[in-house]
Amino acid sequence: DEREVLVFLHYFGGSAASWDWVIEKLSDDYHCIAITLPGFGASDPLKTLSIEAFAEFVQKDLDKKNIVKYSLIGHSMGGKIALQIAANVPTNTIQQLILIAPSPPTFEDTPKKEKELMLHHTEPGSAEKLITNAVKKSLSDEQFDAALKAQLSTDPETWKWWILKGMKHSIADNIFNLDLPITVLSSQDDPVITPKMNKNQGIPYLNSAKLITTKGVGHLSPIEAPKWIAEPIKIAMKNEDPQEEQSPS
Repeated sequence: DEREVLVFLHYFGGSAASWDWVIEKLSDDYHCIAITLPGFGASDPLKTLSIEAFAEFVQKDLDKKNIVKYSLIGHSMGGKIALQIAANVPTNTIQQLILIAPSPPTFEDTPKKEKELMLHHTEPGSAEKLITNAVKKSLSDEQFDAALKAQLSTDPETWKWWILKGMKHSIADNIFNLDLPITVLSSQDDPVITPKMNKNQGIPYLNSAKLITTKGVGHLSPIEAPKWIAEPIKIAMKNEDPQEEQSPS
């Protein structure tokens, strides 16, 4: 397979299947690998939980698959883990780093009420409410069921770790010298990683990142708006500037 490789890391409470709708739009042109992170999607959890341990898991998984050069796409929690991987691997390993509503490298400041709901997500109706609160577009039954199934199959200790520790663990010092093309996709209506959070705790820590914004999309954008996610990935892979209109030659 001569195609360029795209590696996808899902959001907190998601799984590899969360990328199905995006990959459908990219798999003709790229070799797409979606990884289910340990403890998610009913997979075995890590023995020791840390951002670094998740990054090492992904690196080992790609080594096993003999993937040495790739572009890395991380959504939400997957974005933070993607940044740690980019800090760890040799220069030129990652061609493009594409972060979708990334959990900030510093800390994710989640309102107390939302945290309480998250910590009790297995109580009747709570998981459904978390999904409904996170989206702006209506999901198909298949999409909603996939999001719900992934969330409820997350390992309880891994779930708690992210809410109480992972989202607050700063990796800002590790990513200071990142030197690779970075694209950040953000929705002005994202209720989880808000534009303000992105502006204050995300973008300032990313060297010369390109920011692409939209409206009317919530936090689960790879499920809600797969076309909006796929297009900037294609543009980034061609090294074109998404901010400039491409005039026909």
